Amino acid sequence: MVARTDPYRQLRFVLEIEGLVTAGFSRCDLPSATSAVVEYREGADQPTPRKLPGLNEYGPLVLEVGVTDRSLELSEWRTLVEQGKMTEARRDAAVVLLDATGNPAARWVFREAWPSRYDAPRLDAMTSEVAVERLVVVHEGFARVAVETGDDEDDTESDGGSTPSLPDLDFPVGEGLPQGIDEPRLKTSRAGDEEPDET
Repeated sequence: MVARTDPYRQLRFVLEIEGLVTAGFSRCDLPSATSAVVEYREGADQPTPRKLPGLNEYGPLVLEVGVTDRSLELSEWRTLVEQGKMTEARRDAAVVLLDATGNPAARWVFREAWPSRYDAPRLDAMTSEVAVERLVVVHEGFARVAVETGDDEDDTESDGGSTPSLPDLDFPVGEGLPQGIDEPRLKTSRAGDEEPDET
């Protein structure tokens, strides 16, 4: 008898952003990925244009979260963009869908993400709804990657080399910074990136 496999439900998920704590959101709209179609035809071709792939385009990641002291970090992330500090603002991120037991079930990773828009909550004294703020995050590519379940991956991470390509990005589920990133090294690397601009 073939084992039954049910699809995962969408009600449990977390977001992890490089350098920020893991955050829970009330809503997360994952983006679309499309490739523009370029039509081309030569005179000797059949009377139908060829369909060639053009630029890859990625929609934004839209996040909604209830206003708390902890959500202040998201507003501060947006402030970095307004101040022109894009070296600090660009971060890798991951959205992790959890199964019924709270374990990671599906993972989408985002490269060079930064918040392009922040919407403050709508306040109304005549309602008792939760105050919700909204963040629109743009990025330079995303992909769904396999959820790692083995324990033999740790020695290949954090080798001090260049940033891995998108499919290799791997962020754990839980509090704190993404895997392979520690706060002292993060601050040192960013300070080094900003030094040439000051001279």
